[in-house]
Amino acid sequence: MRRCVYLSGTLSGRMYAEAAKERHQATLLLLERGWDVLDPLRGRQVLSTLAEPMDGPETTRLLGVTEAALVQRDEDDIARCDVLLVLTGNLASWGTAFEWMLAARSYHKPVVVVGTRSKDHPWCKHYAGYFAETIEEAVEFLDTFLDRGYRLIRGDGP
Repeated sequence: MRRCVYLSGTLSGRMYAEAAKERHQATLLLLERGWDVLDPLRGRQVLSTLAEPMDGPETTRLLGVTEAALVQRDEDDIARCDVLLVLTGNLASWGTAFEWMLAARSYHKPVVVVGTRSKDHPWCKHYAGYFAETIEEAVEFLDTFLDRGYRLIRGDGP
């Protein structure tokens, strides 16, 4: 069974290319290690045509869906994943906070955060399992800590 990670992180107020770059980097590293990746930006390449940051009615108009549909897909993805990877732990976002809390509190999923600025906040510290300085460090932690390639060691030999 393959492991699955949901890529969380701030989209609002950012240009598509900026958010997509870090998600692409994380995806490549995770795929190399045998993870499946659920990225809420998948299928949203049309947003790269926006002349302003991803926010508001123009974003949903371009996507041709309602805000409720966007949230529902993200919630479904969080329920399906094994772990949530927050790519923008140093940049506050309502959406990221909701995803983080939903994963940790409702689904009891581990949360790994890229960025250490939020690690001193009581809520962030309580609901995150690990704070990494880089995407590479976060993926290394995920692959080591959440490795499913273990085998039982029995008393009758290796």
